[in-house]
This record gives sequence, C-alpha cells and structure tokens, in this order.
Amino acid sequence: MKGQYFSFDAIVGASIFILTLVAIFSYWYGISNSIEQQQSILAKEAIRIADILYSPTEIPYGTTVNWSDRHLVWNHIESNLCGGGDAQEVLGSEYGVAIHFTTRTGSENCWWYSTSVYADSVDASSYGASNEIYHVRRVGSYLIEDEGEWTTDLGYVDIYVYNPFNINN
Repeated sequence: MKGQYFSFDAIVGASIFILTLVAIFSYWYGISNSIEQQQSILAKEAIRIADILYSPTEIPYGTTVNWSDRHLVWNHIESNLCGGGDAQEVLGSEYGVAIHFTTRTGSENCWWYSTSVYADSVDASSYGASNEIYHVRRVGSYLIEDEGEWTTDLGYVDIYVYNPFNINN
C-alpha cells in the first residue's frame, strides 16, 4: 500500500513541477518579446547613428576629440554637419534622419537632417508626416573654440529617425 501512495505523490509532484516550468517559460517568452518590440528597427538605427556621432572617426561622421576624450567638437559639427549634406545619405540610413545639436544654454545650436528621403524621390517638403518616429537624446559636453580660447559647455544631441510617407499621394 505504501508503494502506491509514493508513486501517486511522485506523479503529483512531477505534474506541479512541469506546470511551474511551463509558467516560467511562458513568462520569459512574453518578457523577451516585449523587449524585442521596444528595440524596434528605428530604435536600433537611432542608437547606431548616436554611436557614429560619438566616435572620433573621420568627419563627417564622428565628432569627438578621441576615444578617451568624448567631448563633441562644436567647430567640427558646425562646419561639417549643420546644414551641409544629406544626413540620411552620409550616415547610410534607410530612414529619414534629423539631428539637433544644442548646448545647454541654447547659445549654440544647429540642425542636420535628411534633404530627400529616398533616392530619386520628390523633395523632402512632400514628406511632412510620419507614422513612426523614434527619438534618442544623448547628453554630452561640447568643446567650443572662440578666438583661440577653448571652453566647454554641456549640451544635447537629439536624434530623430523616422519612417516617412508621402503626403502628396
């Protein structure tokens, strides 16, 4: 008689263990899908662009002094990026890109953006709306040269990556 009770306890225990495992794996699967959705393609693209801007590679890409000094050099940004060149094309993005560089005080600021969304497309003014926009803000410090004097100022880099659609259609 004791053997039958022991086997019944083992069956109940194994069933509870399996149900617990199923519940844990189901919860883990749901959490991992939620994290993947938050890291959408636009988010990954915005982070990729931020990493390029905060690297000391050649202009027009990186804007920092070097790998150990991550200050953004305002003169490089102003002369090479702001208002010059198509941000989407230069950064090799499939999506529209708009980047706003600004100091904390707002005394220095400029925009760098996509002038055309797709090659051979109509001008960017036709793309006045988007159904998907992802915004990343990076905080850093700018090195600003003024008449041979170098000063630092805190600031922001706002990166907007968007999937545009044509409002004329």
